[in-house]
Amino acid sequence: MNQRTVDDQGHRGLAGLAAGQVVFAAVFVFLLLSAFHQPAPHALPVGVVAAPAITGQLQVALDAHEPGGFDVRSYPDAARARLGVIDGHVDGALVVAPGNLRLLTAGAGGIGPVQALTGAFDAVAARTGQHLSVVDVVPPLPGDSEAFSAFFVILGVLFPSLITGIASSLLLGRSPQAWRIGMLVAVAVVIGLVAAGIADGVAGFGDYLAVAGIVALFSLAISAPTAALARIKPAAAVVAFLVFVVCGIPASGGPGALAAFAPGFVRVLDPALPLGVAVAALRSTVYFHGHDAGGQLGVLAVWAAAGFAALILLVSRQRLKRTASGRGETRPARQEFPSAT
Repeated sequence: MNQRTVDDQGHRGLAGLAAGQVVFAAVFVFLLLSAFHQPAPHALPVGVVAAPAITGQLQVALDAHEPGGFDVRSYPDAARARLGVIDGHVDGALVVAPGNLRLLTAGAGGIGPVQALTGAFDAVAARTGQHLSVVDVVPPLPGDSEAFSAFFVILGVLFPSLITGIASSLLLGRSPQAWRIGMLVAVAVVIGLVAAGIADGVAGFGDYLAVAGIVALFSLAISAPTAALARIKPAAAVVAFLVFVVCGIPASGGPGALAAFAPGFVRVLDPALPLGVAVAALRSTVYFHGHDAGGQLGVLAVWAAAGFAALILLVSRQRLKRTASGRGETRPARQEFPSAT
């Protein structure tokens, strides 16, 4: 192969890399802007304590303010509506009294839902000439004043988990299967314990073991599928970045909990991708008594289990191929003896 051929191949490889980066950036920017440039609520659950006729009027008023933005659910009294907000069943609740509207919110659930509900019911109060008072019944912790910390804890674990998955396949390519799986599990556990300690010390999360478990499971949900992809071919790990980063960050709704505010094609990804699911599980555990955390942890477990299953299958098949190839190479040549004459 002459120098010109080598140079041509290098130029083609560089051009392919540059083109890939442009596509990567274009998709990421498109999804981020699609999700966040003009956020609008979609079927945001809100409780209402009022007579049935007034509840119907409120639904009409909310639909006029933001068509399809709010899913109104009736509660028999203020105590049960408050409990619905505290447990995370609804993002807020309006208690209607003569001459007064009282909105119960959950600031710990993110600024997106709070601002959407406050803006909508401010408009209703102004239209009806009533006063709106807002009460935050689930405020963020003092060290987590904007309720952003859950998102950034999980985001901080995302990239080390991707790197761990790639490294396990590159560095332990011919190691026993148990070593590769053990590395992924060990790193995830340590990451979970460290991240939970930092989250408690900085943001005051508490629930140390629960937070550590969620973070560790999220790490495995990222690292195991990434390791399987890298085992197929190192370049295949790009798929993990596309799914977990390029799609995962916009679908999660970001730090402001805007998952329910994204367009439909982005919003549909949120319940299925690990990033948004892990953030929701963390918020639920710290602030909402674990509401829906079981289902969210189940999603993370499925990702981790699927990654491990794929990794085990790939390694087993590759070893069988190497064994078969080795046997073929070492098989002695057939000897032929001259026939007796």
